Amino acid sequence: MKQKRLKRRSVLTVLLASSLVYVSACSSDSGKPIDKGSEESPKAQEGQKAREITIFTRTGPDTSDYVKEQGKEFTKLTGIKVNITEQGASNYFTNMTNQLIGGTDTFDLATTNNTYVAPLAEAGAIEPYDEYIKKFDPNYDWKDVAFQYKYKDKTVAMPYNLSIHLFYYRSDLISNPPQTWEEFAAEAKKWTKSKNPASPTAYGASWTAMSGSEQPKVFYSMMWSFGGEIAKDGKAGVGSAGAIKAGDLWQSMVKDEVIPKDTPNWGYSNVFDALKTGTIAMAAPFWSAAYTELKKSDSPYKDKIKIGLIPGEKQADGNILRTPLFQSWTLIMNKNAKNKEDAAKFVEFMTSKEGAMREAKLGGLPIRYSVLSDPSLQPREFYDTVLETLKVAKDEPLVPYYLKQHEIMNTALSGIMTGTVKPDAALKSAEKDLQALIDGSKK
Repeated sequence: MKQKRLKRRSVLTVLLASSLVYVSACSSDSGKPIDKGSEESPKAQEGQKAREITIFTRTGPDTSDYVKEQGKEFTKLTGIKVNITEQGASNYFTNMTNQLIGGTDTFDLATTNNTYVAPLAEAGAIEPYDEYIKKFDPNYDWKDVAFQYKYKDKTVAMPYNLSIHLFYYRSDLISNPPQTWEEFAAEAKKWTKSKNPASPTAYGASWTAMSGSEQPKVFYSMMWSFGGEIAKDGKAGVGSAGAIKAGDLWQSMVKDEVIPKDTPNWGYSNVFDALKTGTIAMAAPFWSAAYTELKKSDSPYKDKIKIGLIPGEKQADGNILRTPLFQSWTLIMNKNAKNKEDAAKFVEFMTSKEGAMREAKLGGLPIRYSVLSDPSLQPREFYDTVLETLKVAKDEPLVPYYLKQHEIMNTALSGIMTGTVKPDAALKSAEKDLQALIDGSKK
């Protein structure tokens, strides 16, 4: 028992140390006042005590907006009131983590990306869904769900909104999109003005290389296609030949100046703006969310920007191995939730086929094949590309030391991008640190 408490404390330490700012669950930043949701329906008023659930969510179109709308429909159908507590992006994950670890019972469900799922599960702060799933409608159709989040054989999070890496390119310039990363680098030279004065774009390509949440994810989409692994069978693999080859590609494109000089400091918005303004001809790997944003923008190039599967590495049999990364927003259940049964009913409702279609019509990207392939969803270029990408996509493994692993990779990749460390040295050092982390987690 003592060892279990120490392990839980260790997980908590990693979670809090990896957060930017500590925000107490009792502080004024604990979220906006509760949105009491829609009025109680006659169904709820008939009972002696109204049934209700509370959801803690980040403010935003991919989180609170979807949850609020789904909550209204859920209340209409069941009479169960859905209260919403929302907080802005700043410190949301820190606050959510602190409250769950601290044992709060002020909310039943929370929205989070999959980054935090394993550490919270390891700490015993979230309730597995398996017992509740047994009560789901027989027509829920699990085969229709693109992926699930399991940790130690337990379903610890239910995904509802997909993010996946795609390839963006200017179709008026590039008639035959590059299929391999080597071709990608070569194509970038053609559309870099310093290499080709006739190029209408200043640079050939870019990606989100700023140290933080996205940098390692972008690297993995390249690294995996070269045969590298984060870890396999308890052995770290970020210092393998495949990983180093991906690192060499990054650093060579920096040195060749075919990507903007500020790329090491570029996040999502920088790459998006560069595509929108015609500064770059290609972006890869780049998130699926950019497609809709670009098409809605005032960019003079929005009709010329096309998407496809990200490049990969040609194999001995001639096939190209492409390994785009995906992630998602999920619903997790508080271990100390006051109303677990009704919370599970809401999760079933929101992630069902009908719930997924409602989300899609709100502008989301659900994780059900039947919805993504529905001909009523347009433009098909987008949904068909997402479906093709999902067939070969990978996700990062759910591990309790995820946040520390991310820090290790950020350090190595930032050194590669700035040119202060050679890829082999940076990645072999990262592999050593990651192996120590893996070994430490087994104790």
